[in-house]
Amino acid sequence: MMAATDQSKTKRKRKKGQEGIAILMVLIALAILFPFTASFNYKARVDWQSAINHGDEVRARAVQRGAMQLSVLMFELQRMVFNQKQFRDMMGAMDITMLAPYLMSIFGTTDGAEGLGALVGLDTSSLNELALDGGGSFEVRLEAESGKINVNCLAIEKDGDNSPRARVTETLEALMLPKLYDPLFDEEKSDGERYNRQHVLQAIVDYIDDDTKRFDAYRLRQSSQDERYGYTELHDPYESRDARLDSVLELHLVEAVDDDWMAAFSGDLTVYGGCKVNLNFASPEQIAQVLRHAVSGADRWKTEGDNFLMMTMPLANFVVESREFSLFDKLEDFKALVAKPDQFVNPMSLFGDSSEDDDYAANLPKVPDGMEVRVKGGSNNDGASWGGLQDVATVEPERIYRLEIITTVGSVRKRLTAVYDIQYARNQSAGKGTWLYYRED
Repeated sequence: MMAATDQSKTKRKRKKGQEGIAILMVLIALAILFPFTASFNYKARVDWQSAINHGDEVRARAVQRGAMQLSVLMFELQRMVFNQKQFRDMMGAMDITMLAPYLMSIFGTTDGAEGLGALVGLDTSSLNELALDGGGSFEVRLEAESGKINVNCLAIEKDGDNSPRARVTETLEALMLPKLYDPLFDEEKSDGERYNRQHVLQAIVDYIDDDTKRFDAYRLRQSSQDERYGYTELHDPYESRDARLDSVLELHLVEAVDDDWMAAFSGDLTVYGGCKVNLNFASPEQIAQVLRHAVSGADRWKTEGDNFLMMTMPLANFVVESREFSLFDKLEDFKALVAKPDQFVNPMSLFGDSSEDDDYAANLPKVPDGMEVRVKGGSNNDGASWGGLQDVATVEPERIYRLEIITTVGSVRKRLTAVYDIQYARNQSAGKGTWLYYRED
């Protein structure tokens, strides 16, 4: 009897031991399988998200290409309608950059038609059906390249006051003049040097012009010193371009031009178009240089010394504000505006009673003093010469546009930058217009 009891106890102990081993084996198996399962789940999620992103990428690219085709329609509208003499005589000077944000937003966003409705004062809600459907959207930004400073004009030297190199140099100097940019020229650069504004101007001109003499940024002409910038002594050596640039980004190769300088000023520069200032799109700095060149002798003092900042620049800013919805059709229109700017202020903004409102005078638009400019330059028998608007400025319809398309589909965001010439004659197909520059980011 005792033997049977001992055997029963022994069997129960063995059974418990076997149960413990089974649990241990299960835990070991789970420990081995868990990393594989977690890795499989993670990879599955990554592949799933990658597939979604790839689909969004394809849709974003398709939306981007569609926006480019719509942009070509805008350019054709500019070339075939806005640039025609009959339209300009009837409706005045207009440019597609004035309407592009409103027209393209109809197709780019679901509520884009509301902006156009607010502009024209009509109910345009029915146009919302033209917008993209499927979670995507795009935004279009359009700029006229003739409103920027063409740095390639630094390669053109002419005798006299009407020198593209001298005018562009002075405009670049005025662009960098505000004290806001002092830190860019006071801080030490990565090469351990500090470069002032004149050194930057000098280095840019010497990099683009085709001679080997150092440019004098004060006298605005070549000096007798040789160019010595040490580009060929760098770890990755290169030569000065000594020719026109293909892209503004090439200025990165110029001594004293770094990422901070490019971030501050590259948006105002271009390598396309002519050297005359288009008054319909030019910046205040460019317009100020036009005023300085074409001003009459009686008002020349308004463009000299400190008066350039106190009188010329405010008048240039007033011109930019005044042309927002009304472009210049001829140079005489610009002459009339700068001569008597007070006559071009909205009369409704002048009504009111200052006795009832103490802030009335402070809220009135500040109109700068006008100045007389000449349309045509010339000279007299004594050899004295004077400049005119025709020498340095134009109001011709725009030809080259910079297009920026920002597309968003899901978590994918793409940016396209392109430059289009609406008058470029095609060789292999009929019609005009071609893309000069194209980049996707």
